[in-house]
Amino acid sequence: MLSQRAGLFPSVYNGWVQLAAAGGVGLLLGAASVVLSPLWVLLALAGGLIALVALKRPELALLGILVATSSIIYENELPLIPIGVGSLHVPDAILLAFLGLIFVRALAEPDFRIIHTPLDTPLLAFYGVTLLSTIIAILQSRLEFTPALRTIRIVSYYLTFFIVTNLLRDERQLSLLIRGLIMLSIVIAGAMVAQFALGKSTPIMPGRVEELVTQETSYETITRILPPGQSLVLVGFVVTTVTLTLERVRASSVIQLALVGLLGLAVVLTFNRNFWGVVIIALALLVWLARNQDRQRLMSWGMVIVCALLVIGLLLSLHSDSQTKTLIDASIQRLSTFTGSQVTEDESFRWRYVEYDYAIPQITAHPLIGLGAGARYRPLDRRLDRPARDDIPEFDGRDYVHNGHLWIMLQSGLLGYGCLVWLSVVFIRRGLRYWRQVSHRGLRGVVLAFTLVYLGVLVGCIVSPMFMQWFWTPVFGLMMGVNETVIRLFVPYPDPAGANVATRPALGSAV
Repeated sequence: MLSQRAGLFPSVYNGWVQLAAAGGVGLLLGAASVVLSPLWVLLALAGGLIALVALKRPELALLGILVATSSIIYENELPLIPIGVGSLHVPDAILLAFLGLIFVRALAEPDFRIIHTPLDTPLLAFYGVTLLSTIIAILQSRLEFTPALRTIRIVSYYLTFFIVTNLLRDERQLSLLIRGLIMLSIVIAGAMVAQFALGKSTPIMPGRVEELVTQETSYETITRILPPGQSLVLVGFVVTTVTLTLERVRASSVIQLALVGLLGLAVVLTFNRNFWGVVIIALALLVWLARNQDRQRLMSWGMVIVCALLVIGLLLSLHSDSQTKTLIDASIQRLSTFTGSQVTEDESFRWRYVEYDYAIPQITAHPLIGLGAGARYRPLDRRLDRPARDDIPEFDGRDYVHNGHLWIMLQSGLLGYGCLVWLSVVFIRRGLRYWRQVSHRGLRGVVLAFTLVYLGVLVGCIVSPMFMQWFWTPVFGLMMGVNETVIRLFVPYPDPAGANVATRPALGSAV
């Protein structure tokens, strides 16, 4: 309609209108540069252009959230946006803007329909119980607003699920999101390997870059690296491994195998035993679930990797002082703490027992909806907390629990934890049920990989609070959203709970 009306005006008149509009924009920019810093004006222009692009391609906004929360950018380095009662990080604003966009489009566009999935209710119930518990604790003066807002922000990133399911509507968008996730994980892995080569004395990454200590043995030449992007490195490794197994062997498979090796090395460099446990669980389940040619392909790639490791080990035996040999020795030593009495005797596990002594009585005293997000559940304890000294920052862990399951019970009660279990069971059940039926070969592997990662995380959260870590919660929301979108678009006849019955598209590859 607007274009038809524009055609009624003479072209000369349109030219004058455009010239006047350009002049007006120039005057506004000039005035803004006088009042504000030119740098802020440029940043505002760049932000506006990025926002326009993101509105057309919401998958880019999701990748932006991952870059800000789960890459090589540290949380403290992000600019803050004041909101009167507190502040927001840039990814917080992106999250809120695109959640709002869903409702605006639903109201303004007749053809836009909100997509419903079987995960909606348990996810909203989990978030709602956590929010309710937190509001009650604040109103009863048992919890301060600032720590509550900080923790609610972390939980809110589970809501990236709804951005994926409602704003990503076709294969192109899914493909770009998944490719972006893999590329981001590769960049992080490369940076971790570079940091390992430089050593802890030359830090180039945020997060924990430290000398490895395991079983009271220090390895001066081995650097343990735990950047915010550790979550994407783990997910990227499992995704590339699963898709390599399920796809036909071709020329690019050699490149993909090299990427599996790079991401696997990065997982090793975290020296995070719960990550190693997630990988073991995921690969064991992959062997069990794979059939016929897929299993043969997995075994073949496994033999290639074993032979390569044997050759590398033989060459390293000739250089007993090499850093790589020390890395292998340290990894074996670290891996040995998985079994036997070394598990219970490990110092980091003894800390967890102290936390349990404080946490379990609090859960018993507040069983229904917990203490609220960000609540402190124990007093200061010198066995768990430390004052600032030398180059070591202060650590106050009164609101921190290594066991992710207990953390959810503490802040959201058994009701909130039950909703999280409900969400997890539905997600895993649907992933295992439908991954074989996905008509898109590349996305079939992604659905299975995300499901296997989450299965491993459920076990890993016994010793690590991944459910409540800033760099994990947006990844969980994204994984769940991608799986549900793939089921909706590429499974011909999902059950009625799947909301939509999709038609079968042509086969292709997304990753």
